[in-house]
Amino acid sequence: MTDSSHDRGQRTADSAMTRRDELGMANWDLAVLAATVFLAIVMPVEAVFANLDAAWLIAASAVVSGLLATDIRRRMRSEPDYVNRWFTVDLLAAIPFDLLAELPGVESGPAAPWLRYLALLRVMRIARVFVLQREWRLRTSFNPAVLRLGFFAFWIALLAHWIACGWIAIDGFESGPADLPPYQSALYWTITTLTTVGYGDIVPSGQGQTAYTMVTMALGAAMYGYIIGNVASLLANIDVVRARHLGRIETINNFMRDRAVPRDLQARVRDYYNYRWESRMSQQSEMLADLPKPLRVDIALHLNRNILRKVPIFESASEDFLRQLVLQLEPMVFVPGQALMRRGEVGRELFFINKGNVEVLGSDDVAAIAILSDGDFVGEMALLDSLPRANTVRALDYCNVYALDRSAFEHALAEFPEIAAEIQVIADRRRAESAPDD
Repeated sequence: MTDSSHDRGQRTADSAMTRRDELGMANWDLAVLAATVFLAIVMPVEAVFANLDAAWLIAASAVVSGLLATDIRRRMRSEPDYVNRWFTVDLLAAIPFDLLAELPGVESGPAAPWLRYLALLRVMRIARVFVLQREWRLRTSFNPAVLRLGFFAFWIALLAHWIACGWIAIDGFESGPADLPPYQSALYWTITTLTTVGYGDIVPSGQGQTAYTMVTMALGAAMYGYIIGNVASLLANIDVVRARHLGRIETINNFMRDRAVPRDLQARVRDYYNYRWESRMSQQSEMLADLPKPLRVDIALHLNRNILRKVPIFESASEDFLRQLVLQLEPMVFVPGQALMRRGEVGRELFFINKGNVEVLGSDDVAAIAILSDGDFVGEMALLDSLPRANTVRALDYCNVYALDRSAFEHALAEFPEIAAEIQVIADRRRAESAPDD
């Protein structure tokens, strides 16, 4: 009857999902991504400095070329439309133009500079990061704002690097402080020009440098516009959600004023809606309603499996029964002082406390005899017998609660007669023990 092995397998499968799995990046994909970023950084430097004088750089370029060539073969086997999409870009990135320029007999010839400039074609593979950026925003649980900010910082840093290399190509090694290396001087000029209009210590001379500086200033202005536009969009989206909530509160206030609802009751109603909005309880219901039933069941079961298992009449129930039962749980919010149940009324719901604290009052409805909190439940005998409640239960603070109605419970039992029989045995035993309703 128990399905604990299935539960353990499900939890193991869920826990195996990592951030990298969400990104869809295997070890090979990470290596190819690192090779792509390597090309975007190193190729412009090789083009402007015109030689490969480090053995590690030659080895790294050869390894990257072999890696990308292997990746092309893999993709041609697994992606039917690969040739018509990314094949040309990937092929150009895999050709080691920079290494060909260093071959004996070519290094000092007229073809070497052209081969180094052709090596810049390898940088085009960085366009694949745009595709990854769009995919990651859609299929990962990363905060979209943080993800967008991270990619924005990456592109700004890479753009500054490219502009600095371009300045070296135009300026040579002439301008800039004498005590700074050429690249550091060019990067300093790039940052000051992108973020301001420069400090005047490195100034353009000639038509080429002046035009290059003007384009860089325009890019800096566009960057500011992009940042301001994104911040404005973020604030507008936040305001839309809040404005919808405030509009609803205004409608409720008008209704209660027109009906002369007492002020203390008005305050409790407003508190209820404000807490429901702040705790996003309504968003949970809306999200689950949009999902197809299999996903809706999986999400609901993930949220509520533990609290269902705590109820004695459910602890031996099968996973299939819990999947049927979990969609019958109704999320509810109780404000401080509001009664979940009252002594003497006929109970029809079992309450699961998801968040908050409630007090169980004694027979005088004044003194508290127990305090229940997150993960506790109350009222399970209401699912077995139509008996009056033995105690009043009242919220001490704002409480998120799930309610299971008796009719929904009986509907679920109709499909699982063996579980119904076991629960009947439990009910008979509880009656024999003369245990009152919780």
